Amino acid sequence: MTVIQSIAVWVLVMVRASGLILTMPVFSGNQVPRSLKIALGVMLATLATPLLPPIELKVDSLWWLIQVIFVEMTAGAVLGFICRFTFFALDVTGTLIANDLGLTMSTILNPGSNAAAPITSTLLYWLGVVTFFGLDIHHWVLAFFIRTYSVLPMGAAHGSEDLMRNILVHTGWILSAGIQVAAPIMAVAFLVTWVFSMLGRAVPQMNVFSESMPIRVLSGLFILAMSMRFIGDHTANFLRRIPDDFVRIAQILGNTPPNP
Repeated sequence: MTVIQSIAVWVLVMVRASGLILTMPVFSGNQVPRSLKIALGVMLATLATPLLPPIELKVDSLWWLIQVIFVEMTAGAVLGFICRFTFFALDVTGTLIANDLGLTMSTILNPGSNAAAPITSTLLYWLGVVTFFGLDIHHWVLAFFIRTYSVLPMGAAHGSEDLMRNILVHTGWILSAGIQVAAPIMAVAFLVTWVFSMLGRAVPQMNVFSESMPIRVLSGLFILAMSMRFIGDHTANFLRRIPDDFVRIAQILGNTPPNP
């Protein structure tokens, strides 16, 4: 491999790594400076390039190189986006909890979405971040990033029906996972509402809304606190799926059959 080919390989690895960092959870937020994102891309490319399988890269022209750079940037962005689905599910969970407890007016900046979100969504986001780093998922993602080159060669990524189907399945999973995690709090809120609706029928003079709201909020927050271990276990299980989903999407992008 000539010096020019070695430099071209390093540049293309940095491009894919940069696309990954731009959409990967935690690292893609506005709280991470752009200079740090660039430094992470350069560092990842420098560490990963010597570990890659032998790559025969023929640089035909500048236009060909620009096309491959665009493909690699898109591939990295898609791979990073797949890692965000667990955080989307946590955001849905927090929104469902806030809607049932009447906490939608209590908003705070969510670094994951860079927008104001219910306080429960931000709480669960930080739970996801702590779990993400506590389980070393970022290390697994970086290790599997190197593995993607064995199933997704440089410049070989392309869209397909399988890719769209997989993304749609993950999108549907977001809602089901959010409902599954928020189910205990939603059930308690429903029971409190049902009990006070019965009391309202028995005592028509009672202001059901004003009387039930503090009970619903307190009972919901109590169940939320008691369910944090349950939510943490589910979050950990969701995050452990990221490396496998990462490689599966790379196989689909490269049209590579899965390993038996």
